[in-house]
Amino acid sequence: MSFKHKKKYGQNFLTDQNNILDMIIEVSNPCENEEILEIGPGEGALTELLLKKSKRVNCVEIDTDLEKLLKAKFENEKKFNLIMGDILEVDLNEVLVSNTKVIANIPYYITSPIVNKLISHRDKINEIYLMVQKEVGERICATSGKERSILTLAVEFFGKGEYLFTIPKESFTPIPKVDSGFISIKLHKDKKYENEISEELFFKYVKASFSNKRKNIVNNLSTLHFSKDFIKEKLEILGISPNERAENITIDKFIELANLFENK
Repeated sequence: MSFKHKKKYGQNFLTDQNNILDMIIEVSNPCENEEILEIGPGEGALTELLLKKSKRVNCVEIDTDLEKLLKAKFENEKKFNLIMGDILEVDLNEVLVSNTKVIANIPYYITSPIVNKLISHRDKINEIYLMVQKEVGERICATSGKERSILTLAVEFFGKGEYLFTIPKESFTPIPKVDSGFISIKLHKDKKYENEISEELFFKYVKASFSNKRKNIVNNLSTLHFSKDFIKEKLEILGISPNERAENITIDKFIELANLFENK
């Protein structure tokens, strides 16, 4: 059955010229007692391997042209569950069970919304393994430097991100313009940072600090209607230079900063 790839869905299917699928299985390590959530199964190349290793594979696919293909391919596979719809609109509460593992090659143009949605279901999701654009993967997992962003801090607040390996663009069809990266996000089951500060308060200061990446921390925090003198005074207590930029501030310092500014 021939299939025409659709640019509107960001479809680039893995042709596995470099044994990438085996590498994905090796690092994500699906187990026979685990349920898997796969986003965008495409023509089912990864799905086929996941079904051999796991208890059940729940696939969310938006492209109706792939529905018949996938159903025909896995019609005799009882562990296969196909959910047709947009991952950003699907009610994951109806799909997920405890300790679900996510393994997916997601549409790159909606990476941030997908990551945020998955993190919001951290009560049932244990580990997340995603194929993303290489540059985005490096940004998500960056521990320091200008690559860090609000998304980096969001991942860090709820889990530990790790850049696992690079996938050359030639491994896909159609060939995209950029290489891809495979990353993992292992969610904090002990609610490591959530126990120190509320999500709302933490992101209030993170978002303000990153509001203009060209400006320093003092200018950005002044958008919260603090005087610059007040901000400089608090930053001095924290040992942060007034000329520092948000990307160079650690998550622990952000927590200290938010609590100090709020007198907590």
